[in-house]
Amino acid sequence: QTPMSRRLILLTYTGRKSGRSYTIPVSYVEQGDTLLIPGGGAWKINLEQGSLVRVRLRGSERSARPEAIKEINEVERLVAFMMAANPAVSRFIGVPREVDGRPNRERLEQAVRSGFAVVRLRLD
Repeated sequence: QTPMSRRLILLTYTGRKSGRSYTIPVSYVEQGDTLLIPGGGAWKINLEQGSLVRVRLRGSERSARPEAIKEINEVERLVAFMMAANPAVSRFIGVPREVDGRPNRERLEQAVRSGFAVVRLRLD
């Protein structure tokens, strides 16, 4: 397993308007049988219907059911977990870490208002 595969997966989803299949690399953090993805881009809108997506995780194809999490307290809890597991997450989402390791709440609230969400993928 390369260092890159410990931080990135390939996510394949269907565009809600175009019906086309898209594959993008996204960073992730494992939490039990789920993957957490910082969802800052417009691509996550295509996941909000909860339809199955495909994930290439450490060389194997899996299907997963996405859930976009936007509730600020849950986003804060999950982002803090993600930052602890992968400090680079802070840079991906543009939210600095406080001295206690938690994300800066004000910047996180701004990010959520601007469309940021944590995407939780439940692997099948």
